[in-house]
Amino acid sequence: MIEAFIFDMDGTLIDSTQLDYEAWQQAMREYDTEFPYEDYIAKLGAKSTEIARQYLDISDDEIDALISRREGYFKQLVEEKGLSLLPQAEQFLQQLRNAHLNTALATGANAEKLEFIFTKLPLRQYFDAFVTADDVSKGKPDPEVFLQAAGKLGVEPARCVVMEDATNGVEAARSGGMYCIALTTTRGADQLQGADLIVGGYAEIDLLHWLEAQQSQGSGAS
Repeated sequence: MIEAFIFDMDGTLIDSTQLDYEAWQQAMREYDTEFPYEDYIAKLGAKSTEIARQYLDISDDEIDALISRREGYFKQLVEEKGLSLLPQAEQFLQQLRNAHLNTALATGANAEKLEFIFTKLPLRQYFDAFVTADDVSKGKPDPEVFLQAAGKLGVEPARCVVMEDATNGVEAARSGGMYCIALTTTRGADQLQGADLIVGGYAEIDLLHWLEAQQSQGSGAS
């Protein structure tokens, strides 16, 4: 029986992918390094430090400074262009609340970015637990962030559903022994085939029907 939903944030709950990429571009250009969009998309869910180390031969202190500047660029872009939830995301979160299901936000972003997002969008009240990049040693596709979230909720992984938009996130959910619903907000359906359900958006999810179908198939993610 499913007891909890664990959400990724960027691209899954908030329409932030393009702004996040533009912030990365600004940061990488300081080192005359190109960061193609397809590379960025392929890295979604990884820790920022992991991405920076792969592309730049600089010290850990320089990486920390770079990431701090990148966060600053992201905030500037949000102030300039605005930020919104994905369509029907808040209504879906309210459905989960009405169904008395546990919820967690498990993001590859750091705590500073998460707090900034909370000042812009009405998200905090919908979640019982939070896990950020600051809490884990490995980013997605390692399942650590989702397993920590399940632990904080006190729910077995096999009774959790992960909401994701990225290939790395789907892989992390599956390797963690969890169900996964994937949204094609960032990747095409062909890149999300490991998910139990693939949808274009929240309006396509018949929550109660889907939960009943999973329960009838037996407990535990396949």
